[in-house]
This record gives sequence, structure tokens and C-alpha cells, in this order.
Amino acid sequence: MNTNQNNNINESGENQKKLSLTSKEAFYQRLKEELDKNHEWPTTYVFKFIVPNDEEKIKELKKHFENLEHQFKQNFSRNGKYASLTFITQMENAEQIIRKYKEVEHIEGLIAL
Repeated sequence: MNTNQNNNINESGENQKKLSLTSKEAFYQRLKEELDKNHEWPTTYVFKFIVPNDEEKIKELKKHFENLEHQFKQNFSRNGKYASLTFITQMENAEQIIRKYKEVEHIEGLIAL
């Protein structure tokens, strides 16, 4: 393999790494654009999450909303395996919403709707 082919393979691999590293940030950038396009700030925003019905995971998620005045709803799946948690709160801008999503993304099994 010549040096140019080797460099192309390395660049291709590096580009794939960059894509995977930045795909989450690209998602949040698109979300910010959509939020700014569809909302006037401040606005009432609905956060809805699905998590495994695990008391610790539910507590962890609730903890991230303790500092915000909010309405809260919780439901469980028919078989009780999952919990649906809804937080309705006033948000000042798209960045505040994205920060909240980033705060909770580490919770195992969490699905943000």
C-alpha cells in the first residue's frame, strides 16, 4: 500500500471518528434551531421521558427538575415495566432546554420524547 492510500484510510477513519463524536452535538444544534424556529421565549415546555420502572432512576430524573417550578405527571406501562414522567415548566430559551436534556442523558435506559 502506498503512502497516499494509507493517508486516505487514516483520514477516512478520522472523519468517521469526528462524525461519531459530533453527532450528539449536531443533534443538539438541530434541536436548538427547531426550538428557536417554533417557540417564542420564554415559553412553557413539556419534557416527557420514558424510563425503566426503577425507583432509583425515577428519583434521579425527578432530582433534575427540583430546582424548577413545574407540573408533574407520572404513569406506568400496562405491564409496569416502564414509567412515563412528564415535566411541564417555563423555559427561558432553547439553551436552557438543551442543558436539561444533557443533564439527564446519563440515566441508563432513559428515552426522551
